Amino acid sequence: MSTDRIKRAIRLGWDEMSLWYQAETRISLDDVHYAPLCPGERELRIIGNVQDKRTLELACGAAQNSIALSKLGATATAIDMSAGQLAQARELIKQEGVSVNLLQADAERLEMFDDGCFDLILTCFGMEFLPDPAACLSECYRTLRSGGTLVIGTVHPLTAFEWDADEGVLRVNDYFSAPVEVWDEPTGEDGQKGLTFFRTFSEMFALLTGAGFSLEQVVEPAPYNLADPRREQTPYGGEYWESQRDRLSRIPFAIVYKARKPVA
Repeated sequence: MSTDRIKRAIRLGWDEMSLWYQAETRISLDDVHYAPLCPGERELRIIGNVQDKRTLELACGAAQNSIALSKLGATATAIDMSAGQLAQARELIKQEGVSVNLLQADAERLEMFDDGCFDLILTCFGMEFLPDPAACLSECYRTLRSGGTLVIGTVHPLTAFEWDADEGVLRVNDYFSAPVEVWDEPTGEDGQKGLTFFRTFSEMFALLTGAGFSLEQVVEPAPYNLADPRREQTPYGGEYWESQRDRLSRIPFAIVYKARKPVA
């Protein structure tokens, strides 16, 4: 399948899923989320102060993270390929009374933005849908200012493998050749067949450093314990994720990379 066909399938798949996804998940509009059932930016402090910073969110979905960044004082821009997801974003932005510049665009092609125009670029659960991550990272490097920050939250490579709920174990048969996931839910057999790409830590390290970035931090967020009252404050939850708690409490679902464009 060509890159353009992959992107089209993913875009149309998210158009079909957007209403279902936003209804089935509970995503904060006041805190940046990184992983289901896990602490967000308030606790993890990965991004830091964004007051008066120019931020870009890639593959923003309904732009919950950009809404939170706007409330924290950022001048926020957010892009996504899916018209369905952006429709949800517009409703939330209006509901919250904030300013977020929304664009329908491809994260691998940021030619609408000038060189060095952002202080922070953030993407959470978007990188895994990009067939050419090197193109995206090259554009991120170009559009970040000298010393600017890139934060990528993406699915952990172990998420590619089957969880045996009866045994409580993850069945990893070939970590170095992780399968590409072909979507079959919730759109059903006749829905759009998007793809999810799983990339190892070493692959991501090579991609980031190859684009010119310096890797500063790697975080594998862990869910709050059931007995922890803070779990009610998780910025990313919902019934589906609660049903996956046993797995998520043992195997990381997400991995977050914080990288910096070196000061020229």
